[in-house]
Amino acid sequence: MLASSIGLILIVSGLITAGGGLAAFLQPHLFLRLGFEVDSPASVLLFFVRHWGVLILVVAALIVFSAYVPTIRAAVLVAAIVEKFAIGLLVFFGPVKRTSAMTAMAVVDGVFSILYVLYLVGL
Repeated sequence: MLASSIGLILIVSGLITAGGGLAAFLQPHLFLRLGFEVDSPASVLLFFVRHWGVLILVVAALIVFSAYVPTIRAAVLVAAIVEKFAIGLLVFFGPVKRTSAMTAMAVVDGVFSILYVLYLVGL
């Protein structure tokens, strides 16, 4: 079922993921305030948020690229599944107080992960 529309799913989910990465990289203060309710981040935190943004952008680019290059798709999707499930686990079971924005990010990433898993198992 998903095989016929996986290209579009990968492009859309990759672009949405890229938006989060760009936000973290370009506007770390705003990203931290809206997403995590952090008003005065230390400079080292800003460094790590920007780096996190770059990593998210790389994953997003690979997801979009895999829409056009099926030979790398399985490996990219496994990496994306791990990354997206990890953020969900950290948001729902980690030590940081969960915000509504964090919850939304985790739910969206969880939905993408489930779609990727369903595709990989052939459903």
